[in-house]
Amino acid sequence: KHRWAQADAGRTQRAGRAGGGGSGEEAARARLGARRSSEFQRRAAPARFQVDGAPLGRLSVRRGPRSGRGGARAAICGMVTAGVLLGHWLDSLGNSIIVSESPTEPGALTAVLTPLIDHPEARDRVVPLRRAPANSWRCGNAPLEWFGEDLHRLVWSTGDGRRSVWTKTAASDALESDDGGIAFPWLLSSTSPEPWLPLELPRDILYDGARVAALLDIRQMIGSRAEPQERLTRILMDHDLTSMSGDYLVPGADAPPWQTLQVTDALRRSIAQRIHRIPHEALCQQVRWSGESEVTVGHHKIPCRARDIQALDSRWVLSPKDERKPLEIARLLALYSVFDNPLSNRRNGVHLGLDPELRLQSDYELFASPLNAAVPNGRFASKWPHVEWRFGSIGSYPSVLNFLPANAIVCVNPPFTEAYLADVMARLDELKGRFRLRIAMPIQEMPWRRQLHSSLPSAEFLSTYYDASAENHTDVLHPTLLWEDPRCPEWHSSGADVGYQFSEQCGAPAAPAAPEPD
Repeated sequence: KHRWAQADAGRTQRAGRAGGGGSGEEAARARLGARRSSEFQRRAAPARFQVDGAPLGRLSVRRGPRSGRGGARAAICGMVTAGVLLGHWLDSLGNSIIVSESPTEPGALTAVLTPLIDHPEARDRVVPLRRAPANSWRCGNAPLEWFGEDLHRLVWSTGDGRRSVWTKTAASDALESDDGGIAFPWLLSSTSPEPWLPLELPRDILYDGARVAALLDIRQMIGSRAEPQERLTRILMDHDLTSMSGDYLVPGADAPPWQTLQVTDALRRSIAQRIHRIPHEALCQQVRWSGESEVTVGHHKIPCRARDIQALDSRWVLSPKDERKPLEIARLLALYSVFDNPLSNRRNGVHLGLDPELRLQSDYELFASPLNAAVPNGRFASKWPHVEWRFGSIGSYPSVLNFLPANAIVCVNPPFTEAYLADVMARLDELKGRFRLRIAMPIQEMPWRRQLHSSLPSAEFLSTYYDASAENHTDVLHPTLLWEDPRCPEWHSSGADVGYQFSEQCGAPAAPAAPEPD
């Protein structure tokens, strides 16, 4: 065959040198010889496959039975033990695969294939893995055809020529910060994340576990740097308002906000790699209770306050016996934990609210959560209504504004972040025209600062916030204004949380305890 291919190649070269002057029949024979030579060289070359665009490299075995070496292939593939197959894999068809021991058939394995795409028709599939009579493995109707030298890549082939390439996922060892070591070891459990079967759990909770685990990993990677930790909180807080598409919780790996983190380029690349792994780990970061006051997400421990658990339990709108209730409470507590700076002794400000007595005399709360809302269910907006509707949320800002009745008394206490404050100030005239507002706004060096006096006349300085989790008042850390529409009914607080009228100069007080305008 080789001599025949060389002869055809020689004829092709001679036809080329002739400059196309030969007959059409001779040119056709030359082209046929070139195709045959190319086909022979292709068949003689070592087989290569690709996974996600990357070449798989030279594999350890030859082609299957059609090459006349079926016995040799089966013997070599028989070297793959059950222990090699156990664990978490990704395939070239877009599935996450968990291989575990079969609960019903000794010696057999079970593969659970979960599509990684977010589609209503996506369904998990269970496929048996058994040893064939020739001692090689078979996944469903596809025998094992190839395996990589490191046993981290497998190729299964069906009788009609279809192939599926499996690549084993690698465990993360990138939790160490730039300073070396684990930054917050008390927030990690002693067990590593393990793959588990997702058939009984909702897919949205699986993916939320992967999101939360990634963000908590990033907290560990940033370590003891206070400014990047605070900046990360602001990035996550503003993400649902500034991002028009993509993931609802985690900015994309290449999103501009990540460039605002004051970290090394190497750490920024590690953060991007960690974000890229989120879709692949939906089956490895289980959300569950560990005792009565701790939630674990993968290997992360999240301490929970009894008051928060009670608040969510009391606001549950579905059947009290709903089997999803404990899991949904754990999921929501895990979601809010991503905002907490592990270097701070104070909880994130998203949990703080105005005096409960003031809010109880309002019709709606625009920025609240099931953890700190004072108004009844169906009367507050929150950050993640697709999860929090089960706890009484009616929507999120700003889309919920279209559903609030005109002239309602609306309590407005936005997050003190750049995007939220700028958006509220841009809508302030519209909000004042439609509703009777009770609004809290910090005094910051922003373009909208000079607008405060004209938009919020006779506002007073706010001195305390209410921490619903601790059930007490806490001092305000930033100079903050509280303004009430004159059309709102009067109320009287049992706690001293307001005072000091704001002046025309829109100045910040020298200290929260004794505010004085500039």
